[in-house]
Amino acid sequence: MRFILPALLFSFLNARSFTGDYLYFINLTKVVDDKVSVKLKVPELKENEIEFCFPAMVPGTYKIYDFGRYISNLKAVGKNGAEIKITKTDINTYKFSPASMLSEITYDVDDTWDKQPGIDDKNIVFEPGGTNIESGKNFSINTHGFFGYFKGFTNKNFILEFEKPKGFYPSTGLSDIKINETKDLISVFDYHDLVDSPIMYSIPDTASIMVANTQVLVSCYSPEKKITALYIAKTLKQLLNAQRDYLGGDLPVNKYAFLFYFTNKATLSGAHGALEHSYSSFYVMPEMDSTYIQQQLRDVAAHEFFHIVTPLNIHAKEIGEFDFNNPQMSEHLWLYEGMTEYAAHHAQAKGGIIGVDELLNIMMEKYVNSITDFNDTMSFTWMSKHVLEDKINKQYNNVYEKGALIGFCLDVMLRDLSNGKYGTQNLMKDLSTKYGKNKSFNDADLFNDIEKFTYPEVGKFLRDHVSGTKPLPMKVIFEMIGIDFIKESVSYEFSFGSPDLDYNTETKRLKVTDTKGLDEFGKALGFKTGDELSKLNGKELKISTLKETINDYYKNLKENDLVTMEIYRPKGKGKYKIKTLKAKAIKVKVTEQNKISLKEELSEKQKQTLRAWVGL
Repeated sequence: MRFILPALLFSFLNARSFTGDYLYFINLTKVVDDKVSVKLKVPELKENEIEFCFPAMVPGTYKIYDFGRYISNLKAVGKNGAEIKITKTDINTYKFSPASMLSEITYDVDDTWDKQPGIDDKNIVFEPGGTNIESGKNFSINTHGFFGYFKGFTNKNFILEFEKPKGFYPSTGLSDIKINETKDLISVFDYHDLVDSPIMYSIPDTASIMVANTQVLVSCYSPEKKITALYIAKTLKQLLNAQRDYLGGDLPVNKYAFLFYFTNKATLSGAHGALEHSYSSFYVMPEMDSTYIQQQLRDVAAHEFFHIVTPLNIHAKEIGEFDFNNPQMSEHLWLYEGMTEYAAHHAQAKGGIIGVDELLNIMMEKYVNSITDFNDTMSFTWMSKHVLEDKINKQYNNVYEKGALIGFCLDVMLRDLSNGKYGTQNLMKDLSTKYGKNKSFNDADLFNDIEKFTYPEVGKFLRDHVSGTKPLPMKVIFEMIGIDFIKESVSYEFSFGSPDLDYNTETKRLKVTDTKGLDEFGKALGFKTGDELSKLNGKELKISTLKETINDYYKNLKENDLVTMEIYRPKGKGKYKIKTLKAKAIKVKVTEQNKISLKEELSEKQKQTLRAWVGL
């Protein structure tokens, strides 16, 4: 709930009677050279020397970013004028002595979204995990980019006092917030919770919806006002209700925040996306007409929201006891990211938001990506454990491809083995009950625990195809739901010639951009790079009617029919020569790989497994 603190109470707070282990002060009204100043009122320390750290890495990013790079002008104030020696021991760490005489630490924070002089631009922070400082407009505060901690003292309270521009509101998944016209107080239990809690400051555009027992906040910053929080909330409501049902009717959190920043310019990283947190998710997405981004909003939000299951309630010790400056990776990215990605699409199919055909097409697209773009024989658990290594990090994105396929295979296999009564939804619930937010598992024990909840065949699958190097048994899995998986098929069909095409917005014509892939018919017609297509068999090739024209072409074409293609061939200096290309229609060899098709007849077992899998 948003409320205003009485002036008397703020006077009380300013007298510092409200104290904690860490007391931070941040002034968002004074931005100098795109930097914000931060002050830490240091708690009582008994040590002679102590290290003050900024994170090298935070959970969910899977890359060393060294957030200390963005800290400058760090100074220490001693009690009663005592001199404090500061030694910078590495890019993220400062050593103070005598620590017992420390009174205050001050420093400046630069944002990560803009190119900064003297900062390595080869290791750009992915924007949803970084920080944005736009004076008077927006402050996107991923807290690990603003606040440090004393080594060995991450389990202490953090109290943040923000001085803010008038009218600004702190959107966050945190609940312990006290809001005033010009100052806010935000409290968290420890550094892990702090890093897990991004805050977005701006003139508020928010909406709130209830999903089961959870209050969901949607906060939006759209500089050109093309997208609103209300639109996002309406777009996500059906999805969130489907996810609620998918998780059994209740959600494991009481409050959740979707924080959306839409940008009307290119990002420094060249990418868009989101970063998950236990009680919120932060998004950096392109600002465009809302109708074009609607399904993308659903897909990305569905994935991030499902992280309330993993790793919030199911995680290894490497995550539960995360070391921010010497991170150790868990073996089970297939669980944290892969299962989450699978559930994000599966829940939409079971909730009627997308069709079963679309779900199958998504799985097949992920399969093709996983075998063409990544090393399909690399052990997934080994990749996860070594993902911070430069040579292995390029395999990380396979968690959204093969990782999701692992979830698909597990789900179908479980439905088949249990006669439709048990799937990955049940498995995740059982694992959440066994572990939970405050109980981590040992990496080496997870497969055994899953096997105890399920079947020996499942344990064998995990050891062969997840920790092992065997490719996923896609043909066997598809067979369980009555679908033929064809690795390669050959047929003979009419074609359009197979040129690579683009659209010339100036001439409003399709343009041949490459002829390397021309088939026999295309070669017979004589396409050349640069040709612009005007008419096919006398019919204009307009974008508005292109689909109907092409469909009509294939429908009525017979072998040896004369095909004519009127084209505009460039002569140079913006001039064209109109030509008519001619060739007799022939069927060309078409080789297709990785096709699926529903069997004409399904066994009762296959029908049962298919119905259970998609909730029919």
